[in-house]
Amino acid sequence: MFPTKGYKAYIQHWEDQAGFMDKPPWDQNKILKLTISTDFDSNLKELQFSNHSLKKENAKNILRVKVPYNYFELDDFESKSLELLGIQETWLTDISLDNSHCSNR
Repeated sequence: MFPTKGYKAYIQHWEDQAGFMDKPPWDQNKILKLTISTDFDSNLKELQFSNHSLKKENAKNILRVKVPYNYFELDDFESKSLELLGIQETWLTDISLDNSHCSNR
């Protein structure tokens, strides 16, 4: 059984969804970027995000995660992502979909 929240739960959920459609699970051009208030540093530590995904930039926590290939077709994709990641909306100062600049594909 996989975790109910955190990065691993997020990955597992979207990979399981894509498995039913026989398609690669991830959009290669977009990422979900969450800017999280530093007031919630201890909450983030509990969720155990990797140093690759979670970084401090300009005194803010920035979490970047890949998005499913069909994110634009999904109802309430951002809310579902927050739920899976274990992040509460009140922790956020910004949420956006950005272009991916990652060379690991």
